[in-house]
Amino acid sequence: MTLAFTVRRSVWGLAAVVAVWSVTSFGGPPGLSTNPGNHVIFPAKGQTPEQQKVDELAAYDWATAQTSWDPYQAQGAVGAQSVSDTQMAKESRGSAVGGAARGALLGVAIGAVAGDAGKGAAIGATAGGVTGGMSSRRTRGAAKASTAAAVGAYNQKFALWDKCFVAAMEGKGYTVK
Repeated sequence: MTLAFTVRRSVWGLAAVVAVWSVTSFGGPPGLSTNPGNHVIFPAKGQTPEQQKVDELAAYDWATAQTSWDPYQAQGAVGAQSVSDTQMAKESRGSAVGGAARGALLGVAIGAVAGDAGKGAAIGATAGGVTGGMSSRRTRGAAKASTAAAVGAYNQKFALWDKCFVAAMEGKGYTVK
């Protein structure tokens, strides 16, 4: 893993925490878009840009109330889940080496009793490395699956939230695409 990737991941994790903090501390999405679906919104009844901002915030709040779900808070939670899963996968990468070392130690002991400590260590290291590597792969797979499940749940809830947002904006006289 490169330093640049680690720094980027840390910055995104910090950004997610800040986003969650700002949304929960001040209510609504200050500094964040009130249109997280990036819809094109046309003021069909001649609304001013200022009125459109007020209406977007009202639609955002209404969609959040209807679904009991806030896209920015959920995005922060998904980001935290991803960082946690990435860290778990990273920590599991040493399992093959650790397993080989433990296997070699056990193999030395068993080989010494059998009369060939070197052969026992080699067999133990191989067996331990294979076992540790399989465990590491399982852990990384579980971490990826956990992140994928969190993203899938987010996307499903966002789709419902977004329908509510669009309905509210259309109800206020806007054309939304």
